[in-house]
Parts: sequence; structure tokens; C-alpha cells
Amino acid sequence: VALRARCVRFFFFFPRFFLLSLEMLFAPSASMALKSTKYRAPDTAAPQTVSAKLPVDLSPTGFCTAGVGAACLVVGLTANARRIGRDSRRTRTHQVVTTRAAAPRIGSVPEEALAKPYALVVIGGGPAGVNAAMTAALLGQRVLIVDNPKVQPTSAGLDISFGGPTGLWSKALRDTAKRLDTKTLTSMGLDKQTIWQQVRSNCIKLATQNAAYQVERCNEYRVNYLQAIADVSEPGKVTVELPDGTKQDVTADNLLLATGSAPMRLGSVPFDDVRIFDSDTINGLDFLPENVVVAGSGIIACEYAEIFRTLGCNVTMIVRSDANSALRRIGLDRDVAQALIDRLSSDGVTMFQGCEVTEFDVPPYEDRTTPVRLKLSHKSGSGPESLECDVFLAAMGRRPNVKLFEQLGCEIEKRGGAVKVDGNFQTTVPHVYAVGDSIGAPALASTGEYQAQVAVEGIIQGHKGDKEKLQFPVGVWTIPEIGYYGYTSEKAREEGIKCEEGSASYSSCLRGRVFAPEGLLKLVFRIEDGVIIGVHVWGTDACELVHLGMHLVENKTSIFELMGSIFTAVTYHELFKAAAFDGNSKLEFGMQWRSLFEQIPTDWSQAGEAEDPEEYKAMFEEIDQDRSGELDADELHLCFQKMGKPMSKSTVANLVRLSDVDGSGTIDWEEFRRIFRAMKNVKETRLQTA
Repeated sequence: VALRARCVRFFFFFPRFFLLSLEMLFAPSASMALKSTKYRAPDTAAPQTVSAKLPVDLSPTGFCTAGVGAACLVVGLTANARRIGRDSRRTRTHQVVTTRAAAPRIGSVPEEALAKPYALVVIGGGPAGVNAAMTAALLGQRVLIVDNPKVQPTSAGLDISFGGPTGLWSKALRDTAKRLDTKTLTSMGLDKQTIWQQVRSNCIKLATQNAAYQVERCNEYRVNYLQAIADVSEPGKVTVELPDGTKQDVTADNLLLATGSAPMRLGSVPFDDVRIFDSDTINGLDFLPENVVVAGSGIIACEYAEIFRTLGCNVTMIVRSDANSALRRIGLDRDVAQALIDRLSSDGVTMFQGCEVTEFDVPPYEDRTTPVRLKLSHKSGSGPESLECDVFLAAMGRRPNVKLFEQLGCEIEKRGGAVKVDGNFQTTVPHVYAVGDSIGAPALASTGEYQAQVAVEGIIQGHKGDKEKLQFPVGVWTIPEIGYYGYTSEKAREEGIKCEEGSASYSSCLRGRVFAPEGLLKLVFRIEDGVIIGVHVWGTDACELVHLGMHLVENKTSIFELMGSIFTAVTYHELFKAAAFDGNSKLEFGMQWRSLFEQIPTDWSQAGEAEDPEEYKAMFEEIDQDRSGELDADELHLCFQKMGKPMSKSTVANLVRLSDVDGSGTIDWEEFRRIFRAMKNVKETRLQTA
């Protein structure tokens, strides 16, 4: 840097010194040269000769002045050259001192390190595998994680898929699709191939950042990360095949396999990964299609349908059964599922339900202009007999990768083909553990990480009983998002839980009305005590909001407590409070009864506990002085005064209002009995809550 600075100053001032010296020499006098460093053209009235244009002062004064200027120039240049030389030598010396050895290639481990035994060897570099390795390292164990790169590593060895979930590409594609307006870019003259390359570049950038972060974590916690193909035939021993083809045996006290899952590839679908894709190979799509057909009704199918539609593609979904029931089977609330279906439709996604593809006509590999032709069969409803598309995506579910488990002799579940594990995620073979997609549902990145943590803690700290989490938050990255946790009302009623729902549209809060009015938040709660047992959200930031819902469910918070909570203004969290108020309005004896009963005389409360109809009847007849069979507010007020438990007229009027089901303004016998049922219900609820 110093050398460059010297050179810049040298070449900046040299011309100025040179011109000044010349002007001193050729100027009429030294005083004229010092007054101006610019050449002044002579009078142009008459032709000038060269000698006239550049008059030379041959006087002693002129030569003397020029000599002084030239001497100053030479001295300055010499000193500057010496300084540049010294700085250059210092820089070279500094560079030699600070030079360090090149960093080892990512994904490589020295042979002597592999020869030493490990406490744990993890096979699989997804979220579950990486989290298992991190947990073991944090607990002070020597760990090796072995992963076969899913894509060709960079020159430095970075596998951009390392540490990323199966759906990383779709999440990156979704984020890019939301930020990139393809219609506007097309109208500006950009061709689709250029747009698609920009889309892919953004996705690759996001994946690269994630992988680099995961590698940094491994280095920070001194986890050995090896890019290799792992093979196991017995517990405690792993044979790794390195990229150069050499093999080496690695020994370990325990094995944890997080081998993930693979897309279901039905034999009737002619996959070529050029025009016909599954949910993994779609990552390799190298052009922006005009028409896309998505077969499936699950989370992955819905996500990709929304993504391609946002990118400006014409999208058709083919669903073998009813879409709403298919979404409910994977845990979505019925109203949320219908909202998603309606949104897909309003966004321009065509959906054929009760439909299957019976025949494919796929053009040759090199032909990218002829469309793929599909022949359809409609079991219910109606639709076209055939379709044409540029890309067909089969998102028909996934199956666990269990090859290594089978080699070890682990028991495999007959239904679903998942690995059988206990509550600590140990397989039927001692010291061999399985987590993530390989053990089946729910097959989420978040649950895989949790399972990995539980398994490793059990390995190192000893098994402490069944810690398997029965409930877990789920996020669906459609546009907008879906998040849910806990029971749906249907599932709760199937298990004999009496429940009710409270809902709030996004327009129920100020932020929703201003920024995103389309959306829904629903609370499922027990009728007996108002405790929240399920939360379902569809709308902007749903995958973030669901975590507050999870907290409410796990802490057994009631809607009555939620109604008294406070949230920051202009936030989506206000929706929870609005939904709680809606749920309260559906209860026969809600919050309004609770505050009212605080003022009811003890005699009435005891009668409510006894639940004696004859006693109720006697009280009713005593209050009904005019024998009309109806009680008004004045009669109730007089009754409380006679009992020595006076109540304000406003409280009595409120009691009549709440009890008056038919709206007559008075209370009949059945409505009178309802007061005591309410008192008993509220008291039992308080006891259960306490």
C-alpha cells in the first residue's frame, strides 16, 4: 500500500515539476515564470514563428533560475526513489513473515486422525446429522461426521448442500420468487433464460452461505468432517471410501445414522430429470418453464405449485383424492386447508381432484421445445382428457433410506419401511442409533434435530427414559405460510376431548388490516377449563407465530389468561388475543360469568354445588312474588336484600341479561336453573386450573 501511494505521488507531481522547469528556462524572466505556470499564447494578430512563440531568455538570470528548478527536481526525484525502495523492502519482509500454510481442503481428515477411535461416528450431513455431531462435541466427545456430497464440491471442497434440509432449495427458490418480479423483468426485455440463471444464482448463494456456516461450526467445535461414502457391516466399524477411491476403516463406540429419505418414484412415471422430475431432482431444473404440472397434494406439492406460479408459470395440480381431506390427513386444520386451496385457485393454479396421469409422451432429451403430453383419467369430477406441459413434477411422498440399517441387521417397520427405534432412538442393534427421516414421520428438519439431541444425550449421559416428543411445530412454506401445533378440533374429539374453537382473521388486528389482511389464526381449547390444546395459523409470518402457540399449549394457558395478556401494538401477535375473545363468546359460561359470580351470595354458591332441583324451585317460587313464572331484575334485587347479601342493581341486571336466553327481559324456570349450572361449571374450572 505504501509503495502504491509513493508511486501515485511521484507520477502526479513529476509532470508539474518538469513543466515548471521548462517554463523557467524559456520564460522572458524568472519573475514571469513564478507568477504563472501556464503557457500564455502570444497575440494572434500576426503569424508567429516558433522562436516568437517560445521566447528564450538567455540572460544569466534565466539560466540561473532554470538551473535551480532542475536541481530541485532531481533532488526530489532521487529522495522519492530512495523512500520507495525502503518501503518496498519493508513490505517484502512483512509479507514473508506473515505468510501461512494453506488451509486444509474442506471435508478432508488426516489419515492418522481417522486411525484413532471415535466416541461417535455420525453418518449423514443433514440437519439431524450435523446437530448430533455438534451435541456430542459440546459434551466433550471426539466425533466424526461422514457425508457423501449431494452436489459436486467447489474447488475449496465446499458441498453447498451440507447441513441443509431436504427442502432448502425450495425455501431458497420461494424467497427468490417473492423478491423477483419475473413479469416486470420480461417486459424490460430480459429473456427467460437470463432470469432463470439469476434465480438459480440467488438460490445457490443462499445454500452456499448455509453450508459455509455449518462447516465453520464443525471447525469451531473440532468435529472431524469427512466427505466420503460410508459402508457398515458391523456395529462400531465404518468403512469410508474417499473421493480418490481409497478406503479406510474407522472405529467408534457408537454409530448414529441420519441417512434421510428419498422421493417416491412410481414405476408408471418415466423420470428423466430433464422434463420429468421428483422433489429432489427438480433442484437441477436448468430453464424457466412456461407450463408446469405438479402431481401430489402434500406439503411439497403445494409449496412448489405456489413457487412456480409466483415465478409466472402456468401451474396445474393433479390430486388423486380430495385435496382438503388429503391435507387434513397430514395435520392441517380443515379451515386452514380450505383457505390454502382457495388461495391456490385465486392465484391461478388449476387443480384437478380425483385425477391421475395414465400415459406420458415425453420428447427426446435434446428436444426442449416440444411439450410433454399427459393423458388423464378422472375418477370424480370432470376435466380435460390430456394436458401439455414443459415440466412435470411428481411430489408423491418420500421413503426412508434404510440400506445401511439393513446391512447391520436392524429391524425395519413393515408399514412405511422406517427403522424401528425406542424412546431414546436406539435401533434393535445395540449402540446403533437412528434419527431424522429414516425413522419415518414426522420427517421434519426440526424434529430430526431434536431427535439427534435426545439420542446423543442418551448415549453420553445415559438413557433417562422415553423422551420422544409427541407434538411438534410444523411449518408449510406456501405463499402465505402455514404453521400449526397440537390438536385440531377433529382429532381432539376423536380422542374424547370436548373442545371449542376461537378464530381471528388477519384483519382483526391493525397490522393485518394494513399489511396483510388475508389470513387466519385459530385456537383449539377445552370447554371445561379453556386450556388451549392446538394452534393453527395461515398467513404472513405463520411459521414464526406458531412458536408462541406452542408455548401456550405446552404451558397449558387458558383463553381466559390470554384475554388478559398484553401484546405490542401493530403486531400479528394481537391475533391470539382476538381469537381468545372469539372462543370465549362461544362458551355457555365464559369470562363474563366468572367475574359476575364473584359477587353472588355464598348461599347461592352452595346451592349450585349441591345441584338440588327442588331447592332451586323453592328459591325460584320465593323470589317470584307475583306468581308469573318469570323473574325480573327488581325481584332478584329484592331477594338478595332479604338474604342480607345486597347486590348493586347493575350487577343484578347483568345477571338477568346473561341468563335470559330467549331475550324476553326476564328469567323463567329453566333459565333460573342455568345460573346454578354456570356457578358449578365455573367453580370446577377454577379448581382444575389451580
